[in-house]
Amino acid sequence: MRIRLLLGFYLIFFLCSTFSVESMAQEGSMLRGKVLHDKTDEPIPFAHVYWSGHESQGVVSDILGEFQLKWESSADTLVISHVGYVKLKLAKNQLRSDGRIFMESKQVELKEFLFLAGENPAFPLLRKAIANKKINDPSNLKSYRYESYDKMIFTVDGISEDGIRRTRFDTLFDGGHLLVSESLSEVTYRKPGRRHEKVKASQISGLESLMTALVSSTIQPFSFYEDYLTVLEMPYLHPLTSDGFRKYDYFLEDSIQSNGITSYVISFQPQETKGYLLGRGFMTISKHHYALENIVFSTNNNQSNLQFELQQKNRWDGQHWFPEQINSIYLFKNFDINGSPMKLVSQNFISDVRLNEAIPMKEISRVGLIYDIQNERYPMAQFRRDSLTVAELRAFSRFEEMDAKNLRRARNVVRVFSQLLTGRVSLGKVDVLSAHLFRINQYEGLALGMGLATNQEFSRHFELDGYFRYGFRDQAWKYGLGTSILFHDPLESRIRFSYSQDIAEIGINPFVRTRTFATSSDLFRAFLAQKMDAVEKYSIEFSQLPFHRWRLGLTASSESRTPLWTSNLEMPELERMFHSFQATEVGLNLRYVAKEQTSKVGRQIIPGPIGYPVFNFHASRAIPDVLNGTADFWRLAFKTQHQWRKGVSTHQLNVEGMSVWGADVPISYFNTGFGIQPQERSFSISLPAYFQTMRIYEFFSDRAIYANYSYLTGPLFQHDLNTMSIAPQLNLVQGFAIGSVNHSFGEEVFPFQTMEQGYWESGIELQNLIKYRSGFGFQGIGIGAYYRWGAYANPTFQENLFVNLSLRVAF
Repeated sequence: MRIRLLLGFYLIFFLCSTFSVESMAQEGSMLRGKVLHDKTDEPIPFAHVYWSGHESQGVVSDILGEFQLKWESSADTLVISHVGYVKLKLAKNQLRSDGRIFMESKQVELKEFLFLAGENPAFPLLRKAIANKKINDPSNLKSYRYESYDKMIFTVDGISEDGIRRTRFDTLFDGGHLLVSESLSEVTYRKPGRRHEKVKASQISGLESLMTALVSSTIQPFSFYEDYLTVLEMPYLHPLTSDGFRKYDYFLEDSIQSNGITSYVISFQPQETKGYLLGRGFMTISKHHYALENIVFSTNNNQSNLQFELQQKNRWDGQHWFPEQINSIYLFKNFDINGSPMKLVSQNFISDVRLNEAIPMKEISRVGLIYDIQNERYPMAQFRRDSLTVAELRAFSRFEEMDAKNLRRARNVVRVFSQLLTGRVSLGKVDVLSAHLFRINQYEGLALGMGLATNQEFSRHFELDGYFRYGFRDQAWKYGLGTSILFHDPLESRIRFSYSQDIAEIGINPFVRTRTFATSSDLFRAFLAQKMDAVEKYSIEFSQLPFHRWRLGLTASSESRTPLWTSNLEMPELERMFHSFQATEVGLNLRYVAKEQTSKVGRQIIPGPIGYPVFNFHASRAIPDVLNGTADFWRLAFKTQHQWRKGVSTHQLNVEGMSVWGADVPISYFNTGFGIQPQERSFSISLPAYFQTMRIYEFFSDRAIYANYSYLTGPLFQHDLNTMSIAPQLNLVQGFAIGSVNHSFGEEVFPFQTMEQGYWESGIELQNLIKYRSGFGFQGIGIGAYYRWGAYANPTFQENLFVNLSLRVAF
C-alpha cells in the first residue's frame, strides 16, 4: 500500500509538471513566463520570445524578465534569443509549471571591427535613429503626466530571490535582502524643462522614510536621448550619438519582430584605447520612427569600484514612444561582506501616462520634488507592478518580527538619516539645525554652538528659529533670532524677520552659497577668514521663486559695524578710514541654477544635483539719515559659474565682479582680492576658482573683476596596479583679475595694493596621477604648478612659483 501511494504521488507530480503549463497557458490563451540567468537567477531583460514558425508575433521580456505570449496550438517549440546568451528552444512539454525559463550566457569575446564589402550595416540604422532623436525624446513633448512606482533593493550580490538558502549570505540575512524600499510618485512635465514630482507614499522595509524617493529620483536619467548618460555626476558617452561613431564599435546582431513591428538589435563596445567613460551593451531600435525601444548600458571598466547597468524599456502608445520601465543595478566593490560587493537595484514602473495635455503653469510647482507622504491613503500593495519576492518579503518581515524596543530604535535611525538630508534633526515640534553646531576660522578658532527652529508640526506656515555660538579664540558669544512666514506655496513666497549679534568677514559678497565645482574652495576660504567686523543687524527679506529655477530676494536691513581687525595696522592717521558706522540698506538678489531639481520637505528646500550655468546678482543702496544710517553708497556684485563637457574633456569657467561707490563707502565692503593662499606661504592643495598664488587680503579694490578658466583632458593613459592605477589627466588653468580704488579718502594715501595693471596666473596640473580605491570610486592624487606673472609678479622665480597637491574624486 505504501509503495502504491508513493507511485501515485510520483505519477500526479509528473502529470502536473508535464501538463500544468499548457493548462495554465490555455486559460486566457496566454503563456506567462519569466526569463532568468541559469547561474544567478537574475532577470534577463529584453529577451525575444516567440513560437517557432510565428516569429512576427513574438514579444520581448521586460526588465523583470517577464513576458506574456499568445498561445499557439499549432506550434510545438518556444524559442528564446538574446544577445550574449545561447539561443534556447523548448518543446511545450519542457516548459516549467512556474513559468521560469533559464538561459545560459555564452562567452563573449571582443569582436574585430572589420567589414570587407561596404559600410557597417548598423550605421544606416544608427543615423536614422540619431536623426529622429528630437521627435522620440520625451523631453520634447509639449507635456506629460504619469504615476511611478519605484522600488529599491539594498542587498549583497549573490542573495537569491526565491528564499532558498543557497549561500552563506542567505543564511546570514535569514533569506532576505538588507533593506527594501518603495515609493509612489506623481510626475508632471511641461516643456521646456519644467518637471515636478510629488512623492505620495514612501517606506523602507515597512518603515516610513523620504530617503528612498530622494535617491530614486536622481539615480538614473529619465530620457535616454541625451548625448551623455550622467551617473553620479559622471558623464558616459551615449552610443546613440554622432560622436559615438568615433568611440564605439557597433554590431547588427539580429532583426526581430514583436507585435508585428520589426526592430533591430545592435550591440556596442568601446573601440580599443578609447574606453574612458564609455559603456557596453545593446540597444533595440524600432523601425517605427527609428526610436529607441529598449537599451542596456553597463560600465566598461571592471576595475572601477562602482559598476552599474542601466536598463530602459519604452512603449509605443499609438502616437508617441514613452518610457515604461527603468531599471538600475549598482555594485559597490569597495563595500563588501566576506568579499561579495554590496548591491543596489532601483526599479521604476510607469503607468497612467497622459501626453500633450494642456497643463496650466500654476499646476507645476517651482520646486522639482515635493514630499506629501500619505501612506494611509496610498497603500503600496495596490500600486506594485509585481508581487514581492520571498527575499523582499523577508526584508519586511524582519522588522515586523522585531521586539518593540528594537523596532523603535530602527525607526529612529531611519528618521534621523532622513532628517539629516535637510540639515535638521527633529525633537518633537522643534528641529536641531546642524549648520550651527560648529564653525572654524582664523578669528574665532573653534566655535561651538546650537541652532533650533520650529517645524511643520508646530505650524505649516510659521517658523521661529534661533542660534548661539561661542568662539574659543576670540572668547566671545554670538547669537541670532528670526521668524519666517510662508504665505504662497506655488511660488514659495516667504517673508523673514531677523536679528543677530555676530561677526562678518570684510569684503564678502552677499550671495547664497550654491554647490558647484568651487564648493570645496569656498569652504577652505571660509576657514582662512581672519579680518572680521562685529555686526549688529536687523533685517527683513521677501523671497520667492518667480520663475522656474530662479529665486528673487528683496531685502531691507540696518546694521551697525565695528572693525575688529584694525588695531594692529599701526596707522593712527587712517583711523577715520576704519571707523564704526551704521548702514541702512535696501537690496535685490537674484539667483539662477540651470537644471537644478530642488526638493521640498515640510517647509525646507533641499538643493538637488547641480546644473550649469549658475548665476548670482546683487544690487543694493545704503541710504544715509534713515534709521541713523551714516553710510552712503551703491554696490553691485555678480558671479557666474559654468561647466561643460566635450567628449572626455571638461571645461570650467568662473567669472565674478563687484563695484561699490558713493559719498561714504566703508572699507568693509571693498573687495579683498581673489586669493586662497594663507598669509604665510606654505605647501597647499590646489582649489578651483581662486588664485593659487595670491594671498588673502593681498589686494583691496572698490571695483574688481576676475575670470578663471580651466581645461581638463581625459586620461592620457591608464595603467592598472591592483588596488591603484596610474591615469594622469592634464588640467590647464588661466586666471586674470583687475581692480582699482576710485573712492577719495581726502589727503590720505590708500594703504593697500590694488590691481590696476592686472593680475595674471597660469597653472598646469597632472590630476589623478595615482588613483586608489576610496568609497564608491577612486580618490585621485596629483600635483600642480602655478606661476604668478605680469605687473604683480614677485622679484624672483621661486617666489612666483607655487607647487600644490591636487586631490580629486574620480570614478
